[in-house]
Amino acid sequence: MDWNRDKSVKLSRFCVALFMAILAATCLFAPQLCRLLIRLRGWDAQPKLPLFLASIYLSAVPAAAVLWALWRLLRNIGAGAVFIAENTALLRLISWCCIAAGLVYLASALYYMPFLVLSAAAAFVGLMLRVVKNAFAEAVAIKQENDYTI
Repeated sequence: MDWNRDKSVKLSRFCVALFMAILAATCLFAPQLCRLLIRLRGWDAQPKLPLFLASIYLSAVPAAAVLWALWRLLRNIGAGAVFIAENTALLRLISWCCIAAGLVYLASALYYMPFLVLSAAAAFVGLMLRVVKNAFAEAVAIKQENDYTI
């Protein structure tokens, strides 16, 4: 199999589109999914259902923003525009969205402890993306400086 940059970008875009569909389905079927979880755990549904729904819908906002930003980032990369200021801004947005989701999950851990793991994971990914964003910003500055050098 001849694997190249274009195929990799196409696969990544397919995965982003797949996750967009999964996010939409999760939002659409969140009440049923939460009721199923509550029933499987043997909890009283009345106090837990609104909390789970709030967690899902609040975290769906940064998740949708991340997927949109990834789509734009992959579009730019596919067009050969890698070290540009827009990509740095998109990486910044993605990192802040991960941190925002981490905060939602941290608050959600008050009623369901496994959310604590998601909170730590989201915050860690946000931190890693901040580092990558900083490296990208330096690469953009170097590229701009080189573009103006004869």
